[in-house]
Amino acid sequence: MQVVSANTTIQQEIKKLSDIYALEVLPLKTRVVVLPGRKCKPQIVDTFLGYELKAAHRRITCPDMRTARYLKVFMELGMPSICTPYDPTHTTLVVPELERSLKQIKTLLHDENHPHRIYQSKLRNIYKRIRHSLKKAERNTQSTLSGS
Repeated sequence: MQVVSANTTIQQEIKKLSDIYALEVLPLKTRVVVLPGRKCKPQIVDTFLGYELKAAHRRITCPDMRTARYLKVFMELGMPSICTPYDPTHTTLVVPELERSLKQIKTLLHDENHPHRIYQSKLRNIYKRIRHSLKKAERNTQSTLSGS
């Protein structure tokens, strides 16, 4: 019974991530940032000129910590690219929600007490579903904009 509830809650968190992106980011003026495109554990590095997001043998320069945190979420998910708001105040509003949803997904999955290999496999599948829903949101937004 608990597994069904955890799966339902994970589905709700996936939808929440997708909705945040679709409703609070994509309608804004954005730019596309190219990411490594594979699931990884990115690190934020404080540099002399700002911040860098380091993972998968790549470094992405970020103007501020909030942008680095925003990109870190999507880099961890394995997105090949992501739309980023030009206005950093919008990024500030969505970052805590995105991080909270991603952490909640990992916590719910961890609470199922699977062996490490099964946990990793399930997490990969969840990340794949998230990537799919984010790309779908982008396609829907593009078709809405081109249809207007």
